[in-house]
Amino acid sequence: MDGTELLSPAGDFETAMAAFCAGADAVYCGLADFSARAFARNLSIDELKRLVAYSRANGKKVYVAFNTVVEEREMEDAAKALAAVEDAGPDALIVQDLGVARMCREAFPRLALHASTQLVAHNLEGVLALKDLGFERVVLARELSLAEVSSIARRCGGVELECFIHGALCYSISGLCLFSAMENGRSGNRGRCAYCCRQAQEDGHGGSVLPFSMKDLMLGEDALRLAEAGVASLKIEGRMKSALYVAAVTAYYRRILDGGGSSAPEASAEDVKTVFARNTTTLHLDGLRDDVVDPSSLGHLGAPIGVVKRVTKDRDGRSWLRFHTSRALERHDGLQVCGGHPSAPPGGRHPGFGISEMRQAISRANVFEAPAGADVEVLLPEDGPERLSESICEGDVVCCTMSNAVKRRFPVPAFRPADWPGVVPLDVRLDVSAGEARVRASAGGAEVECAAKGSFGAARTPGAARVAAEKAFSKLGGTDYSPGALEVGDPDGLFVPISTLNELRREAVAKVDEARAAARARRVEAAIAFCGGSGEMPESMPGRTVKVRLGQAVPQGEWDEVVVAISGGCADVSGIAQEVGRNRIRIALPVYTPEMEFSALRHAVKRLVREGFAKWEASDLATLRLLRGAGAEDVTADWTLYAFNSGALGLLRSLGARRFVASPENGRENVESLFASGYGVEFLRRQSTPLFMSLAKPAETELKGLSVFRRDGLWITTRREPRTFETPRGASVREDFSWDA
Repeated sequence: MDGTELLSPAGDFETAMAAFCAGADAVYCGLADFSARAFARNLSIDELKRLVAYSRANGKKVYVAFNTVVEEREMEDAAKALAAVEDAGPDALIVQDLGVARMCREAFPRLALHASTQLVAHNLEGVLALKDLGFERVVLARELSLAEVSSIARRCGGVELECFIHGALCYSISGLCLFSAMENGRSGNRGRCAYCCRQAQEDGHGGSVLPFSMKDLMLGEDALRLAEAGVASLKIEGRMKSALYVAAVTAYYRRILDGGGSSAPEASAEDVKTVFARNTTTLHLDGLRDDVVDPSSLGHLGAPIGVVKRVTKDRDGRSWLRFHTSRALERHDGLQVCGGHPSAPPGGRHPGFGISEMRQAISRANVFEAPAGADVEVLLPEDGPERLSESICEGDVVCCTMSNAVKRRFPVPAFRPADWPGVVPLDVRLDVSAGEARVRASAGGAEVECAAKGSFGAARTPGAARVAAEKAFSKLGGTDYSPGALEVGDPDGLFVPISTLNELRREAVAKVDEARAAARARRVEAAIAFCGGSGEMPESMPGRTVKVRLGQAVPQGEWDEVVVAISGGCADVSGIAQEVGRNRIRIALPVYTPEMEFSALRHAVKRLVREGFAKWEASDLATLRLLRGAGAEDVTADWTLYAFNSGALGLLRSLGARRFVASPENGRENVESLFASGYGVEFLRRQSTPLFMSLAKPAETELKGLSVFRRDGLWITTRREPRTFETPRGASVREDFSWDA
């Protein structure tokens, strides 16, 4: 579809090239640090420069995912990385951390900003809040329906929207998953997710279940509906996936968007499934669904191509699998037999094997290839702890899990850096006299001079100096530069040897590199100084606060403040206000308010402000913007805003937040840094921390050690016993009961 970008993942340089060759308009990639896929190979800065050079020459785009929260001690390294990325020249930076966004806006303004889905933009107010902060594009939460996306697109004021159309799904709402961090010490918000939603849990009867494992998103032709709704970029998930997977999925959607007229290699949905496929879903595109969790299958299923007819034995005692194949096969393709169709054993693993021998089912003649529509027999391997022939039953589904034909369709693309000039124009002024050739070169804001002595005589042909200079200064392969403007001052028509000009070019490039590096270092220093400033402590900080949900009894204790969490449709706080006193009440807004329910929340907030409730707590950028618009002045930012550094605290302070609640993900060192930041930060002492917050009901709710319950439209998973946390001595502390089951 014209004007709609197809955006593909790139876990490394080879995958990025494969995506471009398969028809991607843009790719998104990460660096070794500050990437939400820390375990992908990712790109070096030099590889990023080469990729940007290739993309500019071919009308493509490159976005860098800098989409983790950043601790205070890491801000200096983040500044260095951002300065290097800015010089590399990608088309945008995908950001989660608000401190990083603030640093970019103030110190690295050439970096266009895209808001990561980790920033949980799930309604128009959230999108507009991000637009206010300078984000040019917002990656919407994956949970949104087409109706919600359409509503946001009509009113978002020109900010671009990006939506996922294919790939793995997190069980929890993006950005609101703490399971890996709290249970495994590996924060998904810091790029180190342990994929706890894919792990088996023990149910209430001692069995093993997969209650949280999601089907994969696969919109297929429905991706066109998002494009028609006004979505600017359609995004494929998969920075941990292979180049073959990315190429096949990209080609599949390229064909859909172009209506079959693409020049890229073709791939069908079945081709994609041979590379990697779980069971699939369109998620909540057409409204909330309750069948998006797959409790039986976990790994690669492949493309169904037939049903087992029987297992036979030859006179040598070897076992052969007979089935009718709907797909052309060849020797060395991969197969998998899924027993008990369509279910799988807990853990989702099926017997799989490569085709070592294949024969026609009737003639028993060995063949290398078998056409679609043929009855075939495939030799079953007999090694391993279990005999495959004894675990396969008539009626089991046969799937193709690897197709050599598909692999040949997407060869590894070739790339020579010298073929693609850098993206920074190098402007050159050459002045020639009888005893000297002098060059003044400028690029990326740096200007340098270099000269070569010599005895330069008259040229045999007019303009020879210019011709030689054009040749010498066009040889910029492998550098950051491309030929820019060239001026030649040669009033006497002298000749300068090409070897001299080549040496001047090399010297000029080296000096420009040095000057740009020095300028980059100065920008880093300025960025660190800007984001490391002391905060603004409120006039008074409560010693102890308690948070409860509306209708929950306030625990006994001496509380300086009672924070009451309301839902969008339930905002009658008069009872608890009479109980504890209106001046001690702080009203906390919901963590997740769907687009179609936000108007009701807005009306409730405005009514309560008119009634004199002055203290509020924002859960995200949307509710922070709502409170600012309603005239609320005493606002706390809850931990779900993930202010992990003083830069983020400063940005939230500029948006009206006076106080902040530190995330339970914080380690001891970062807790101390936040306490010393000068901002008014509260620290959790007790909380039934929500490990998952999801729109999807899990396959099983009775789980050992876990509480799973529905609240305010979300399925919440916590530990049965609340957590306790160490807090800095003298800090403001909070006891949070609001997430108790």
